[in-house]
Amino acid sequence: MKRSGMLLGLLVTPLFAGCIAGTEMTALPARIDYVCANNRVLPVARGQDERMAAVLVDGKEYRLFRASSAAQEKYSDGRFSLYLEGERAMLEDLGRVIYGPCVSPVPLPTYYR
Repeated sequence: MKRSGMLLGLLVTPLFAGCIAGTEMTALPARIDYVCANNRVLPVARGQDERMAAVLVDGKEYRLFRASSAAQEKYSDGRFSLYLEGERAMLEDLGRVIYGPCVSPVPLPTYYR
């Protein structure tokens, strides 16, 4: 009886393990031209290692570096702060929103981690 109970436990455990889902993540491409309020476009390019992002503001490129943020990806250079969360983006200049709300013009794929 003990042996069959152990065997049942070994068979059932993988079934339950398959039911535990990871965190859903959005696969962001290296470059996205987000469409923002008032039909403005916010071009964003992210580095492969996700430690840096570049934005184009009034024809000038600004390089922003990964900063800690509880809910989403955040990049900043002390002046500009870029927030990315799934298909949404927002850019601030000294704490004032200058691009936002912004969304990706195409659906982005998701995966589980």
